Amino acid sequence: MKKLTPVRVNDFWHLDELAENNALHKTSFPELRNQKQLLIQAYNDYEVNCGNPWSIADPVISDKLKSGMLSHYSSPPASIDYLDRIKDSSPEVCPMCGGFKPFTRDHILPKSDYQAWAIFSKNLVPACDCNLKRGTALKGDAASQARVLHPYFDEVLSERLLSCKIIPRSNYRWFDLEVIYVDTAHPQIASIKYHTRNIVIKSGIEKWLKGQLGKLKNRPSNVIQVLPRRVRLTQDQLRQSLEDCMDSNDELTGSKNNWLSILCHGLLNSDGMLDWLTERHNATLPTP
Repeated sequence: MKKLTPVRVNDFWHLDELAENNALHKTSFPELRNQKQLLIQAYNDYEVNCGNPWSIADPVISDKLKSGMLSHYSSPPASIDYLDRIKDSSPEVCPMCGGFKPFTRDHILPKSDYQAWAIFSKNLVPACDCNLKRGTALKGDAASQARVLHPYFDEVLSERLLSCKIIPRSNYRWFDLEVIYVDTAHPQIASIKYHTRNIVIKSGIEKWLKGQLGKLKNRPSNVIQVLPRRVRLTQDQLRQSLEDCMDSNDELTGSKNNWLSILCHGLLNSDGMLDWLTERHNATLPTP
């Protein structure tokens, strides 16, 4: 989860290029030329409403044009040269789930249901395989108007939204863990919860967090890499190292909701974990 600056793309210029390309008679010509104003209006509507699916009107375009727009996304004509730039615009962290190394693109308004925006740059964000795991999830119940958060428009993604609650069991031999919300009274909590359930949780964050806890048992410095590998620490020193690790990853990824930061925040705020982590760190050091 990350607030992201969109790649600079002149979408209307690209529409004009496609609309006048008569070599595309098997896909969008002349349908796009004849219905171009509907797509221009749709693009403007999307930006005015900040990508909010509750407020955006789906334009009535022909089935052939819908098929053509999907075809342009899956097999881009030469004039569509921005798709890879979008895919590569957040190399450190997935803006949708907070996981690492996004390698594909996700449509905020799913292309299967909203073909008009299949190639619209502001509807496309870099993503990891949470793209597939999300499916077509987009909106919650109408009463709360919960929805998927938009990396280009939702400033809330700049805030720390998620942490994890870690409960040790059987004398720290195993742990219960759940992703939790930093501010349950947040004005946008309905959308934060919807996005977390349908994208972040589905992407496998809880399994990843439990895996990191297992690694922490063996050697905490393999996970919290700012920890010194040959120096004993007090609990206060270890707390400072965790805070440094969290801050460093926030800066590196541009997100306070990257998975390692969520883990560090949980370790700092879950009862008993600092004591245990300090003991585990010191126990891995050579005997003086």
